[in-house]
Amino acid sequence: MSGRRPDKRLHQSRSECMKISVKTKGKLSDNRAVVVWLGEEGKSGLFFKQLPADLKRSVAPLIEKKRFSGKAGSAFLQGTGAGWLVLTGIGKEKKLCLNRLRKSGAVAARTALAARLLELAVPVPSVPKATVEQTAQAVVEGVWLGTYHFDRKGTKSKEETGLKELELTVSAAPAVSAAQKGARQGKILCESVCLARDLGNAPSNEMTPARLAQAAQKAGREAGFRVQVWGPAEIAKRKMGALMGVARGSREPARFIRMEYVGPRSAGRKPLLLVGKGITFDSGGISIKPSNKMEEMKFDMCGAAAVIGAMRAIAMLKLPARVVGLAPATENLPGGSAQKPGDIVRAMNGKTIEVINTDAEGRLILADALSYAQTLKPAAIVDLATLTGACVVALGDQAAGLMGNDERLLEQVKQAGSRSGDKVWPLPLWKAHTDAVRSQVADVKNVGNGKAGTITAAAFLKEFVGEFPWAHLDIAGTAWADGTCGYQVKGGTGFGVRLLVEWVKGWR
Repeated sequence: MSGRRPDKRLHQSRSECMKISVKTKGKLSDNRAVVVWLGEEGKSGLFFKQLPADLKRSVAPLIEKKRFSGKAGSAFLQGTGAGWLVLTGIGKEKKLCLNRLRKSGAVAARTALAARLLELAVPVPSVPKATVEQTAQAVVEGVWLGTYHFDRKGTKSKEETGLKELELTVSAAPAVSAAQKGARQGKILCESVCLARDLGNAPSNEMTPARLAQAAQKAGREAGFRVQVWGPAEIAKRKMGALMGVARGSREPARFIRMEYVGPRSAGRKPLLLVGKGITFDSGGISIKPSNKMEEMKFDMCGAAAVIGAMRAIAMLKLPARVVGLAPATENLPGGSAQKPGDIVRAMNGKTIEVINTDAEGRLILADALSYAQTLKPAAIVDLATLTGACVVALGDQAAGLMGNDERLLEQVKQAGSRSGDKVWPLPLWKAHTDAVRSQVADVKNVGNGKAGTITAAAFLKEFVGEFPWAHLDIAGTAWADGTCGYQVKGGTGFGVRLLVEWVKGWR
């Protein structure tokens, strides 16, 4: 392991000190804001009609003068004699869903913070087809994730930067218990997403393969799951030639991180495998990238970060499942010993790979991770990787690309994405795509024919999963945000943590 001391700032987002409580009535005060949910229907809407009389008197003039529209994503800070209101739009009331609630909660929280109001009371609204528990969890996710902040400034401002208290309010005492359960689950998920965000946002001189492994070990100690870290000798012993090939160009030794959680009544079950790409900095290697935005290539380990975050949440939620997380980690640099275009490497499963482009390195390290996953006889495998720019072109930053070899598994992952807010979109994976990665001098080559780049990358990975049910998520567009929108803030998004937890929770 590296001799560097772990950076204590990792896994310390500004929401960590936020106290969460559940009550039946929120109070106004000078340093507290109360959220008022309103739809585009205005005074004729159910949300307005359900307000107490004193709030109606404060809100009605703003609606009448069209100073507040109720559109989704809108917010308006209104002072009263007793305190502050954050009018927050939810759009059409009948179309309110949990993900819209998350986004609106984030906007409300940022509006309060901008006015230096550090305490926020948020009513748990009625959402069609959602329970109080689910709705409370969504509110916590929106507020917490929407106020996440990452910096490495050497000088610290004396100003407060995060909410100190989040108070959820419910309409009746019987709902308190359900809201408390949802809030607790939301807190665990948000901490885990923020861990993944912190890892993705950390500069690559901090977040080396060794330090990524240390972060996994810390999460394992905290949440109660086992972590093994293999260095170069163990990687070589297991004949992971594809991972070793990518690591050759860097002075930072590669790591292979293996995490395992065994939940209640799950010891004899086949494991669910979560596999995440962990390239802690990607220069492209000898096939070097353009310099423009190369600094963002520190986020090429967001798949591994998501797996670490998901393992933490799964263990802390004590889900009844057996889950193994794998994260191959290395840098991809053009050092004097770097692998070159035209090289041939041998993966752990014995297949040979012609390296056409050293910037298609993520699929190489995943080849060994997926080959190892096969040896565990899994019930199913899901991998996540910031794999192709082609996926960003195809789907933008709103959904990850979903491909695989098992329709039932793909549908489960898609539904988990919909429920969690980590949306995915299916792409085909046909024989023509598999043919495109055949090599004349090796079993496969690491790039296709220039067409359908996202899909041919998945076709390459398919060569290393055998007959086990497998789903691949290309998160190149969703792992990093260029700006703040809803509960995603600029930088690493932690995409995949909530999806993986939801998938494991619903696995049958």
